[in-house]
Amino acid sequence: MDSSRKILIITYYWPPSGGVGVQRWMNFALQLKNRGWEPWVLTPENPQFEIKDEKLLEKVKDIPVVKIPIWEPFNLFHKLTRNKDRKNVQQGLVLEKSKRSFKDNLMIWVRGNLLIPDPRVFWVKPAAKRAIELIEKEGIDTIITTGPPHSMHLIGKRVKKKTGVKWLADFRDPWSKWDVLEKLKTSSIALDVHQRLERSVLKNADCAMTVSSRLADALGGIEVIHNGITVRNKSDINPNSAHFTIGYFGLLNELRNPRQLWQLLDQMCRESQVFANKLRIRIGGIVSESIKDEICELKELNGKVEFLDYLPHETMQDEYRKCDILLLLLNKSTNSEWILPVKFFEYLAAERMILGMGERKSDLGDLMNTKDVGEILAYSEIDSIRGFIEDIFENERRPNGEDTASLLNQFSHERLVDKLEELIKR
Repeated sequence: MDSSRKILIITYYWPPSGGVGVQRWMNFALQLKNRGWEPWVLTPENPQFEIKDEKLLEKVKDIPVVKIPIWEPFNLFHKLTRNKDRKNVQQGLVLEKSKRSFKDNLMIWVRGNLLIPDPRVFWVKPAAKRAIELIEKEGIDTIITTGPPHSMHLIGKRVKKKTGVKWLADFRDPWSKWDVLEKLKTSSIALDVHQRLERSVLKNADCAMTVSSRLADALGGIEVIHNGITVRNKSDINPNSAHFTIGYFGLLNELRNPRQLWQLLDQMCRESQVFANKLRIRIGGIVSESIKDEICELKELNGKVEFLDYLPHETMQDEYRKCDILLLLLNKSTNSEWILPVKFFEYLAAERMILGMGERKSDLGDLMNTKDVGEILAYSEIDSIRGFIEDIFENERRPNGEDTASLLNQFSHERLVDKLEELIKR
C-alpha cells in the first residue's frame, strides 16, 4: 500500500478497553479503513483499566495492533496494599473519600505533582522507540496521538523530532485546564510544567484538533472534529409503560452528583402517590459509594434505584431505550462549557428525551437549545428541572424526529471522517 495511506494511532485506550475513552478512535479507525486507509495502532500490552468490553475486539479484528509493556507507578501501590481500593484509585474516587488516610493523601500529592502529565509518562520513551521502528519498517507517513492520557502526545513529539513524519495531536479533554488538577493538590510549579508541555505539543504538531469549539478556542484556535455516533440498526426496545424510568449511564462522582435532583425526586414522590408508584431510576457505571449511600438515605427513593454497575457497550445502548428520560451530567466546573460528550450522541440515537445538567452557555447548550431533543439546565434550576420531568411524565413527550435525524446525520462518524481525511491529507 502507498505509505501516504498508512497511519499509526498511538492511544492508551483500545479494545478490550470499555467506556467512552475508546469509542472515538476505534470508530474513526474503522471508518478510515473502510475508505482505503491502513490504520495501525500502538497501545500498551498491560494497561491499568478495569472497565473492559471484550465484544469490541471483534469490531477491530482487522486492524493491526502493536502492543508493548507499560509500567505504571500505581501498580507498585496496588501490590503494597494487596489491591485494596484498586478500583477507587483507578477511577479517581479516592479523591472523594471524606476521611482519607496518609497513604491516600500521599498518593494524591504524588499524582498531582510528580507524575506529569499523568502516570503513563514512563511509557513515553519505550513507546516512542517502538513507534519509530514501526514507521521505518512499514513506511508509515502519519501518526496520530490521542489524549488523555496526555503522555501520548509526548510520544508523538519524540517521534516527530526523530522521523519528521506528519503528526496530528487529538485532545479529547482539557490538559492544563483540567478541572481535577486542583483536587490533586497540583502546585503552581507543577501546573507550569503542564502548561509548558501542552504548549510544546501544540507548537510541534503539524495539526492539533479537539472535540468542541470552546475547547478549541481555549487551546489557541485548533481544529474541531466532534465526537460522534455510528447508529446501529434501530431497536424495538421501549420503556415499560407501567414505570416512568430515569436513567444515567457513566461515571458518577462528586463533580457531577445531582444532589438537588435526588432530593427533588424524593419530594415529588411524597407529593404524588401516582408518581411514586411509577418512578424507577437506573444507574449504569461506576458510582461513588458516598453517592449510593446518599440516594439510599432518601426514604422515598430507597428501593426505586437500581445500580447496574458497568455494562458492555451494546447492552448499555439497549438500556438507554428502556428509559423515558436520560440524564447527561456535566462536571460542576468551567470545563463543562467545553465538553460535548460521546454520551450525548449515544443518547440521541436512543430517541429519548435528554435532561442535560451543566452550563447552559456551552457547546452542548448551543446544540440542545436549537433542537427539540431535551434541555440543558443548571444543577440549581430546580423549578425548571421539575417542570421538564412533569412535562414528560404527564404528556409522554418525545424528541422531535426531524431534529434527531438531523443531528445524527451531522455527527455521524462517517461524516466526521470527511474532515479527518482532509486534515491528514493537508
